[in-house]
Amino acid sequence: MNGPRRAMLVAALAAIAVVACSGGSSSHSAGVSSPSAAGSTLSVTASEYTFDPSTLTTSAGTVTFEVTNSGNEEHEFEIFQGETVVDEVEGLLPGITNELRVDLAAGDYIYVCKLPGHEEAGMKGTLTVTS
Repeated sequence: MNGPRRAMLVAALAAIAVVACSGGSSSHSAGVSSPSAAGSTLSVTASEYTFDPSTLTTSAGTVTFEVTNSGNEEHEFEIFQGETVVDEVEGLLPGITNELRVDLAAGDYIYVCKLPGHEEAGMKGTLTVTS
């Protein structure tokens, strides 16, 4: 194989390797994302029928929620704006911490666990996003 042809082959293989290693997916997978270098990080603890804290305030932009289940039951962390689900963490098992990265516009939101009986028992909170 001559020099120019070999160089083209090496370049093509390198490009294929880069695409294969990137996985071809976005940073958002199953509602859980890696933390953002820019933006804020908010920690929330879920336990039987409460979130701590139950009130959060942050600036608009990319927000990373670190949600830890310190309880004995499975919980969820769902963010709503009005009736619209913005994003969520499902299957939050006891002892587990999941990260959820969300781009939020200024406005009022709630976070809630929609598993049967959890919201009714008070497992919800408010989220205010400022501009």
